[in-house]
Amino acid sequence: MNEALSEAERSAILEGLSNGDEELRRLAVEQLLLLPIAVAVPRLVECLGDSGWRVRKAAVERLLACGDEELVREMLVAALADGENPGRRNSAFEVLVASGPAVTARLVAEMRSDDVDVRKLVVDALAAIGAPESREPLTLAIGDPDPNVRAAAAEALGVVGGVTEITCLMEVATDPEQDVLVRLSALRALAQQGSSVGTAGLGDTLDVAPLRSAALELLGYSADPAAEDLLLKGLVSDSGSCREAAIGALLRRLAGVDDREALALRERLRGVALANDGLIEFACDRLEEADLAVQLVLIQFLGLLDDSRAVVPILRAGRDEALSELADGMLEALGDEVPVGLEASWPALDSVLHGRACAVLGRIPCEASERLLVDSLASPDGELRGQAALALGAGGFFRRIPDLVWRLERAARSDEPEAEDDVSNLIAAIVCLAEHPEATDAGVDVQLIEILSSRLGGAPEPVRLAIAHVLARLGREQDEELTAHLLKDESSRVRCTAVQALTRFDFDRARDALRLALVDESDSVRMAAVRVLGGSGQMQAAEDLTRMLVDDDPRVIALAVRSLGQLHHAVIGASEGLYSVIEDALRADPIVVLTAIETLVEVGGERAGAIAVRTLGREEPEVLRAALSCIGLHGTDEDLAQAIPLLSHSDWSVRAEVVRLLAGRAYRKGLPAMLRQLEIEGDAFARDAILCAVRELEE
Repeated sequence: MNEALSEAERSAILEGLSNGDEELRRLAVEQLLLLPIAVAVPRLVECLGDSGWRVRKAAVERLLACGDEELVREMLVAALADGENPGRRNSAFEVLVASGPAVTARLVAEMRSDDVDVRKLVVDALAAIGAPESREPLTLAIGDPDPNVRAAAAEALGVVGGVTEITCLMEVATDPEQDVLVRLSALRALAQQGSSVGTAGLGDTLDVAPLRSAALELLGYSADPAAEDLLLKGLVSDSGSCREAAIGALLRRLAGVDDREALALRERLRGVALANDGLIEFACDRLEEADLAVQLVLIQFLGLLDDSRAVVPILRAGRDEALSELADGMLEALGDEVPVGLEASWPALDSVLHGRACAVLGRIPCEASERLLVDSLASPDGELRGQAALALGAGGFFRRIPDLVWRLERAARSDEPEAEDDVSNLIAAIVCLAEHPEATDAGVDVQLIEILSSRLGGAPEPVRLAIAHVLARLGREQDEELTAHLLKDESSRVRCTAVQALTRFDFDRARDALRLALVDESDSVRMAAVRVLGGSGQMQAAEDLTRMLVDDDPRVIALAVRSLGQLHHAVIGASEGLYSVIEDALRADPIVVLTAIETLVEVGGERAGAIAVRTLGREEPEVLRAALSCIGLHGTDEDLAQAIPLLSHSDWSVRAEVVRLLAGRAYRKGLPAMLRQLEIEGDAFARDAILCAVRELEE
């Protein structure tokens, strides 16, 4: 018994294992390794079968913490034979696999067990561990009396096997006397290894129905030119699984050949699809119901066929986030076939599909795409109108500029409920056109500014706002007068956006206008000017920014602090002047304090940690978390010590952040305080954080 434990403490741990409360049992499991190994291990293995998953999880972690102990290995292997408690058996399997190659020899010895279930589990465990020394025992296991063990051994060789094992697997796969399940596993193992097998070496596998799809899959790795014909033939098989296997195999062959061969194979694929209408219909129908892995293959396959019938099915498949990027990419690759495929189905698409379809059309610069998008601008569906406008902008359909500006003016004067959304989308579309990479080369920047400025007189606010947005992206020195006019606009939104256009001018030229914006009645305009000054890269701007530290709006002050930090960081780095600004800001409103700490994190320096320590007496949890993060990055050991009292803070997130800080900096002096907090910690997340930190610091 550990001398540090009294008899009462020992009894409390053991009694806790049978407590009716799952959390108390878990806590008892966490403390079991305080007892001698010979006492703790049998009880930990027993707890692998506990009804509570948190208890089982804790037992798994504690057994792994025991390291390479013979007693642990023996008891875990014995637990594999527990047919009455699957949870215990599965947890023992988990620990053995996580133990890695250290248990390989013991598992190999257990392959002589009389229990077929144990032999099967051992084979699965060896496969999961993947140690090369298990290859020979697994090869021998292919001769096991039980077909399930033989099949598992064959599959395992697909994971851990090498070149030597390919011959054995080929013999099994092509042996007509062997159980079909075992032959199937051998074929899958060969495919898992990516083995190149000639068509002549496949024996009768293509003639045996249960094996045919696996044999076709294997041919996808074959260097034999004759494999291509067999796979193309598989595309028109009566079996859906064979078709899918042939599709996947042909895609693998495409990925492994040069451009010339790939082009020839694609032409052959299209020829098969044209001659067999049912192939595309099969792939499209299957795409709607298949699992994710098959859908990934089918989308790529359909994208190769250049057939408009595949457009809508691929679009629908892209509803799944896991498939959307691939689906949209394949649609874009289909090019002119996309608007052809969409046209007939366009009215029936829902809003989600319309949105994605518009985005794709915007990336296909053809007249058919433009026609569909322009027609959609007149749709009664406001959401579709917006999506079409944005697609025209993102796609660089410059011919539509007059149309978009006209629609913007009309929407700005409309009283319809959706007019505000229309205005927002049309402005965004016009800005997208202004930002398009080809806008300058095509002379669109000048055209756009001229079209918009010609409408400035008497224009409604949205049009003036659009002009300001475009100037912020494309403004030239000759547009200074137009910018100055917008800086005096009655709308604060227009003035705010016009301030952003000042970044297009030389700093000295724009400084007077920026100073006027700094005293604007609108906080948004003042904030815009502060942002411009912060990003100017000119230390002369620091004088103007410093004056904003006494603004009436704390958001303006916070932004001024951030901008000063940005300016110093870009030009001269941390300085006493900046540290002084940050120290003053730490006594302000929480929003200013948070920004000051974030700025301190960015500029760093030897004083950063000590300055952050000064905020540890504040009450706001978000401020404390930010300060602790700063101390973790820049603080000294003395600064870390100042954070320890917060282990007892009333907010669990602060306690957890202190733990993360101490563990991340490997500050072992905080270990006693963490252990004391562990005894009384009531929050599960914070408790888990402490346990993990204690383990890290004790290693």
